[in-house]
Amino acid sequence: MKKLLFPRIAGIFLLVVVAATALLWADGRFGVPKSRLEQDLRSSQHIPDNWTVVGDVTADAAVFLFYPPEQNTYGVTVYRNKPGLSFGYFFRGSHTVAGVQGTTDELPAEVEKIPLPGTGLTAYVSMNTAGVERLEQNDGNTVESHPLDDHAPFVLLLHNAGEVTFYDGDGTIVETRTRSQ
Repeated sequence: MKKLLFPRIAGIFLLVVVAATALLWADGRFGVPKSRLEQDLRSSQHIPDNWTVVGDVTADAAVFLFYPPEQNTYGVTVYRNKPGLSFGYFFRGSHTVAGVQGTTDELPAEVEKIPLPGTGLTAYVSMNTAGVERLEQNDGNTVESHPLDDHAPFVLLLHNAGEVTFYDGDGTIVETRTRSQ
């Protein structure tokens, strides 16, 4: 009789541990997997289905820009992937910007620069009301030019970016505003 009791208790204990781990995993306690980041963003930030979400994801971080069809407001959300016992990304912060009169003309024309300490990454986010069509990245040794769609909002995560300069269609420098995370 005693020989049968121990395996049953051990089995029940193991079942409870597995169930608790599954609940914590489903709740995002171990991080949100890359494949579920947009779903998590939409549910946690209450983003309607008709809003557009654009983002950039690396092994260390994910940054998303979300906005309505009118493009008269937008929000930015940052996730980080912690080193160690982490199986996904964790929400780190969010902010929303709205036009003064609810129009795109009132949105900031510059590019937001968001440093992500401890990752070597810098996020650049813009609704692109200034018509940014390219960026130049200068690491001190070389200068690389990257084209952008001058009509599309964008999110870029750049690793050890060095000096980054954005230009509109006329070759005019578009101001970059730094926002802390």
